[in-house]
Amino acid sequence: MPARATSWSLRFRWRALTLCGALAACQASPVVSTKPTPHTLVYSYMMAHGMARGAVMSGGITPRRLTEIIVLDHEALLAVAREESLPSDSNMRAANKAIEQLIATTTPVDGAPTSPSPDTKSASGGP
Repeated sequence: MPARATSWSLRFRWRALTLCGALAACQASPVVSTKPTPHTLVYSYMMAHGMARGAVMSGGITPRRLTEIIVLDHEALLAVAREESLPSDSNMRAANKAIEQLIATTTPVDGAPTSPSPDTKSASGGP
């Protein structure tokens, strides 16, 4: 009987070891690339554009600031398009800088969320 129990435990150990080896072989090494690509650049622009759109829709923006947001949004779009058509380190830096400027302009000055103006109505038609 002891020989039989030893044989079973050896088979169990062997199977467990084989399973662990197979699972370890399937595990990929953790590699994360932090280098921006044209796709991440487009995604970043779309996020910044959405922030600018939200800032405009929230109301309370002066005409001067609205013009500044429009100009910076257009410059960011052109910079991203330039990087897409002619990829280079300088174009990537210029596009990143343009997106950062757009984000900085759409951020409230005090860092707090802005409240809608009293004239803003909800979709239901109420205040």
